[in-house]
Amino acid sequence: MRKILLTAALFLPAILLASEAEVSNGGTDFVPRLVNFIIFVAILYYFAAEPVKNFFKGRTADIATRLEEVQKRLKATKQAKEDARAEYEAAQTTAEEIIEAAKKESQLLAKKLDEQLHNELENLEKLQEEKMEVEKRQLVRRTVTEVLSELFKGDAIGMDEKKFVNLIMKKVA
Repeated sequence: MRKILLTAALFLPAILLASEAEVSNGGTDFVPRLVNFIIFVAILYYFAAEPVKNFFKGRTADIATRLEEVQKRLKATKQAKEDARAEYEAAQTTAEEIIEAAKKESQLLAKKLDEQLHNELENLEKLQEEKMEVEKRQLVRRTVTEVLSELFKGDAIGMDEKKFVNLIMKKVA
């Protein structure tokens, strides 16, 4: 307000001393127009200065809050990126551990299956040997039965026991 009064006090003598005589004699009206412009600017400043200042202060504050929000989002995004990277690395480590465990488990299963097959082969060999032994006994029995049936059918009945045992032993061997 003081600025306006000071400006008006300085230019008031110029306004009062201005005359139209010079304008009609070929002079210019530059000074009165200048005074009118200054008065217009002063009135405009008086009424519009505070709203314009408030507008720009508000605009500055709005831009500052938006900038803060963007920075917060940027920090949150960076944190989320770091968290995602940490989760990715943890997942990779877990995957590697799972792969190692699977390899070890497959090796153990292979060993176990190998042992089972080996045991089964041994059992089959024993069974085969037992079967061969049974077959051998059956063969001996058949042979003994054949020899005895031949002896009873033929004239070998007159033999003594030693000859009979020797004959059976020869057939069995």
